[in-house]
Amino acid sequence: MAYKEVLRVEISEVIRRWQAGDSQRHIASGTGLSKDTVGKYISAAGALGISRNGPGPSEEQLSHLAAIGRSGPRQAGAPTVEKLTPWADQIYQWLIVDRLQLTRIRELLAERDCQVPYTSLHRFVERRQWRRRRTSTVRMGESGPGEVAELDFGRMGYIQDQETGRRRAVWGLLVVLAYSRHSFLWPTYGQKLEDVIAGLEAAWAFFGGIPKYLVIDNFPAAVAGADALHPRLTRGFLEYSQHRGFITDPARVRHPKDKPMVERSVQYARERFFKGGQFKDLADIRDQARRWCRHVAGMRVHGTTRRQPLQVFLDEERDALLPWDGQPYEVTHWRTAKVHTDHHVACQYALYSVPSTLCPPGQQVEVGLGLNLVRIFHRGQLIKVHPRQPRGGRSTDPQDYPAELSAYTLRAPDGIKRSAAEQGPAVAEFADRLFDGPLPWSRIRQGHKLLRLGQRYTPERLDAACRRALEVDLIDVGRVERILVQALEQQEIPEQPPPLPVGRFARPGQVFAHAKGYGPQSTELKIGGQP
Repeated sequence: MAYKEVLRVEISEVIRRWQAGDSQRHIASGTGLSKDTVGKYISAAGALGISRNGPGPSEEQLSHLAAIGRSGPRQAGAPTVEKLTPWADQIYQWLIVDRLQLTRIRELLAERDCQVPYTSLHRFVERRQWRRRRTSTVRMGESGPGEVAELDFGRMGYIQDQETGRRRAVWGLLVVLAYSRHSFLWPTYGQKLEDVIAGLEAAWAFFGGIPKYLVIDNFPAAVAGADALHPRLTRGFLEYSQHRGFITDPARVRHPKDKPMVERSVQYARERFFKGGQFKDLADIRDQARRWCRHVAGMRVHGTTRRQPLQVFLDEERDALLPWDGQPYEVTHWRTAKVHTDHHVACQYALYSVPSTLCPPGQQVEVGLGLNLVRIFHRGQLIKVHPRQPRGGRSTDPQDYPAELSAYTLRAPDGIKRSAAEQGPAVAEFADRLFDGPLPWSRIRQGHKLLRLGQRYTPERLDAACRRALEVDLIDVGRVERILVQALEQQEIPEQPPPLPVGRFARPGQVFAHAKGYGPQSTELKIGGQP
């Protein structure tokens, strides 16, 4: 049974009824005390000189009677102290050095034939101040309207995911305004940067404004390096706070008193909202949470302020918040990447080209991955913007390659033709005839080889070699290379022999008759030896 302290006024009533002639049973029934307690105070009153027929007790006598039932630490009995004193050094070793709990220390003492109650062991340790005492605390000063909001994450419970058919853990992102205690709960499946920013955007829409300071917990999406004096925020969350205009103040690790307004509110939301609720999916939980924050949590009488949070928010705090424009915020993820020899960076399993004139291969760049765009920075300067690509995708700008390699990046005949025209008219005509056919893509490699010949043997010699090949209708890049190797482009083309007469045979048919008596001089055909 729990201990009940008897008040001074109750003791005075016991003595008054006793002197009025009531029995102990009637006194106990009228005061709500037990008969034994009534008897204890009547006996003590007689010891102090208070008689049943005399005057009432004085203030000094009532003080002595009140001290009889006053709660407080009792002195340990001598037998228990005598039992534990020989084990003092061993208890200190177990408690301070080995960091054992008192329950385990009591079991170890019992194994060594030292049977003591747990309360006696606890008093023995407390009187020697071997354990760190609970430190006192002070109440934080009240902040002004719209000044501070506190954010914390807490596990709400589990629901059945309709898409996957499995149970998933639901986390609650809770934002509490420190002045009015008005709160907003955002159920979510994760604690990634997108989840946090989505919850904060919903909170600003719910409040209709933004506080000047936001005290947050040390979750990885927002805090890259937890430090009591110099915490380091992630770039994505820092950019978001700058965009919305609030200052982020991370709490210290394992210091719940740094954000006392929201610390107990997580448990309140879990016990009063989530447990026992019926939810279809995540969207349904969020709808119900929004109504619960307004009609239940917002309309309750707060235990500290003794006022309704929603009413205080509407009357005093809403107009003090920073304005919120309502425009959706695009979350940006930042990565550091190295420019490869192909003038591309790989990020999130996709490739993006980098201008060679602004950042050569081997340099480190910062890549900002947005929902629709990818921005590439080098030494703080924006050098390229690409559309966001899916996994396995590629975004290449041919202008990002060096000038001498730009032709090879254009995997089409038109680009090769334009580059060939820059090396001479004969080269341009040769390229046109090279790709003049039903399958121009099959000759892409020959076109690239043609351009490389101009780099190796100068455009002038290539133009002369192509003119030589065109004169004899020789559209073959390998033959053009042979002309350049043998330096035949400068030689005179020998005159061609006169063409043969048109006909099936260039000579008369008698030239091909070899039988005796049959030839060019014979005009008779001999058969069987007779003319």
